[in-house]
Amino acid sequence: MGVDTLYFGVDFGTTNSSVAVYDGHRAWALPLDPENDLPTSLPSLLYISRENEKIVGRAAADAFIARNMDREVKTKQVDLGVSVEAYVGAEPEKSEVFNPALVDPEVRHAVRARATVEVNAPGRLFQSLKSLLRQPAFKSTEVFGTPYQLEELVSYILSPIKKAVDGCAGHAVETVVFGRPVRFSDCDDENRIAEDRLRTAAKLAGFKNVAFFLEPVGACVEYAVSVEEKQCLMVVDIGGGTCDVCIMEFQGGSGPEQRLAESRILSVAGTPVAGDALDREIIRNRIFPLLGSKARYGPSNLPMPQYIYNQILDWQNIYKFNNEEMINWLLAAEAFSNCAEGLRALRCLIQKNYGYLVAREVEAAKKRLSEVESTHITIQRDDIQIDDILVREEFSHIIEYTLGEMRDCILEAEQNAGIRPEDINLVLTTGGTCLVPAIRAMLEERYGARKLRSRDSFTSVATGLAVVARYV
Repeated sequence: MGVDTLYFGVDFGTTNSSVAVYDGHRAWALPLDPENDLPTSLPSLLYISRENEKIVGRAAADAFIARNMDREVKTKQVDLGVSVEAYVGAEPEKSEVFNPALVDPEVRHAVRARATVEVNAPGRLFQSLKSLLRQPAFKSTEVFGTPYQLEELVSYILSPIKKAVDGCAGHAVETVVFGRPVRFSDCDDENRIAEDRLRTAAKLAGFKNVAFFLEPVGACVEYAVSVEEKQCLMVVDIGGGTCDVCIMEFQGGSGPEQRLAESRILSVAGTPVAGDALDREIIRNRIFPLLGSKARYGPSNLPMPQYIYNQILDWQNIYKFNNEEMINWLLAAEAFSNCAEGLRALRCLIQKNYGYLVAREVEAAKKRLSEVESTHITIQRDDIQIDDILVREEFSHIIEYTLGEMRDCILEAEQNAGIRPEDINLVLTTGGTCLVPAIRAMLEERYGARKLRSRDSFTSVATGLAVVARYV
């Protein structure tokens, strides 16, 4: 196979990433992470250790869990080197000995800005970096004294992709097509910033020539080049971070080149809401009550502070609460609570850093509901003894608001294309979240079950992008 006959497409995702190659006849996904359940899918995770070791993919999550298990967080106050002017005009001095005439009005008092920092963290985990690309305020962060720009962090996740591409081609590949969502953000400026940052990250990883192509359009191409008849296709691509929709019209023709040359995009639509939001709703509605979120404690029968649960909703933040002050407070609340078992489980979650295990079980339960009407969410580690039944119908109710946002995105694509549901020949679904029964039911209700076609949830976008790299 000649080195000039291979074309590559990269799908950098919020939760998982993939890359595919096209040789002019067929396209296939490349293996990226042998430790992952699906080797062709790379979890978009980065772990940087105190020793500057950089670990990517499933191994990043495993390292984070192993190195934070049973670890108590130690903190200290540090001076930020900034003086902040004290505001003293709101409340005048009322003591009898105070004489305002003796105070120089030109003198301003100041306080030193200080912050509480962790001093014994073994490493730092980064996830969902794609979602941060659109945020202008997040430019860089410091990891154990070393500053990293966001583009650098993303480039480390892209490095295994570059290695796989070069290995497949047998030489250093310079040109590649990257997917991008229809909208990184609802703000145009943030959309531009996100794409520019992703381009910079790709170049830092070693790709010199980077072209961008809309992810749902890539998924549409992946299917359309394999058939010959005239069709109006809709793609619904719902992954971890975004929901994207594309409607395309293909004329009849043989061969990918002719099919693509005689195709046109009727509309695209997107919203930054997807699968991660569904997982959080399950955790918030079903797991948190079992961890004491509705408990009352103390002589005054106070409700549990919800900021604790909001903070640990993202599992990588849980270890931050494993400090003496918080653990002692939880012990006291547990002793005078109407839900001691739940608060004991919460304390165990924090002290043992079991957040990722909880997140994985919730995600797995969500996936199982694609096949069964009900499933158990089972988390049994030490003082966490959870065996909860999640019913498909109840799950649909829990995520009703998020489903509404996705439905609005689909209707927007229809409206922009100026077509009706009956004008669409096929609805192609991709992205792991499209497997959720409530989403499939929503699509079936509008378009009919016979029109739905499932594509590979994790690699169809990359496969389409590789074909695009050849012809577009």
